[in-house]
Order: sequence, then C-alpha cells, then structure tokens
Amino acid sequence: MSKRRHLGTVYETYPAKDFESFLLTLVFKIITIIVSSIIWLGIYWVAIAIVNFLRVNLLELKEMRLEAIFRSPTGQGVYWGMVAVIIVYVLISNVGARKKSNASTSKKKAMGAYEAHHQ
Repeated sequence: MSKRRHLGTVYETYPAKDFESFLLTLVFKIITIIVSSIIWLGIYWVAIAIVNFLRVNLLELKEMRLEAIFRSPTGQGVYWGMVAVIIVYVLISNVGARKKSNASTSKKKAMGAYEAHHQ
C-alpha cells in the first residue's frame, strides 16, 4: 500500500515574517518596560512614604516632603538604577517571544489511519 504524503506549508519562514516577529517582540518589550517602570514608580513612592514615616516617628527628625526625597540624588539614583535593571531584564528575557510547539520540533512521521491502527 502506498504511503500518503503530507505537504506542509509552502512558506515556512521568510525575511518579512522574521522582521515582523522581531518588531512585534520589540514593541511588546518596550510596552512591558514602560508598564514595569510605572509599577516600580508606585512601589518606590510607597517605600519613600514608609521611610519618611519611620524617620519622623522613630528617629524624631523633621518630616520631609516626598518630592524632596524623590528628587534627591540618592532617591533619583535608586529609582533610575532599578529602571535600568528592569530594562536589562526585559531585554534579556524571552518576554513576548513566540514559543515553538512540541509538534513543530518533534520529528514524528505522519501516519495514515491504516498504519496507526496496525502498529
């Protein structure tokens, strides 16, 4: 009995498709960086408020405005340092990259109904 041949897609990959995938991944990473930086800003603002509260109540120092703490060289260094860490992490990670399915990576032979039944 002759074996039935299965034809795959004619065009599996081509330069425009690879470039489109690269651009979509890059746009997704940029959006992820922006959202993560905004979330980090919220977390950092709450941390500054906690530090200011503890500074006033435990050390009995004068209260400072949160903006003054945030705009200080140390505050800016901590904020932008963490933003740099977020950028590096997102760019290195596989966030947004398409994952290959197990079916596409396996080298299984396609079987007809007769072959699958008589194994």
